[in-house]
Amino acid sequence: MERVHDEVMLRNFDGIVGIGRGGSIIAAYMASKLGLPTFYPLFVRHVGRGKDMKIVAHDLGQVKSLRGRLLVVDDWLCDGRAMKYILDRISEEAQVTTLVLFNRRGSAFTPDFVGAYVEEKEREIMFPYDALG
Repeated sequence: MERVHDEVMLRNFDGIVGIGRGGSIIAAYMASKLGLPTFYPLFVRHVGRGKDMKIVAHDLGQVKSLRGRLLVVDDWLCDGRAMKYILDRISEEAQVTTLVLFNRRGSAFTPDFVGAYVEEKEREIMFPYDALG
């Protein structure tokens, strides 16, 4: 993670975008540590499983107006659907770099920065902020 931190520091981002609860927690922390002036939480969630899974978004009105050098962050990238969903809605005028804390091997999406890889058989990671039960 130290290597990722050092590389991210060199990019001089204008803002950071957090995807969902987990990505927003990490993005808020990173925005503070990196001294970034702008933090955008974008709330999406996965509904259903497998081929029936859909991405449901909540209030993405600001996403089209984002410009500059943006770091888009998520906690866990399983197949990349949520990341792709958000990236498809950000203006082409923005210069986007992606970062995930954990990336499942074999994912259809390849982020620019990855904290750690997990095996393809892993289906879920429980974070302290996830609901139990």
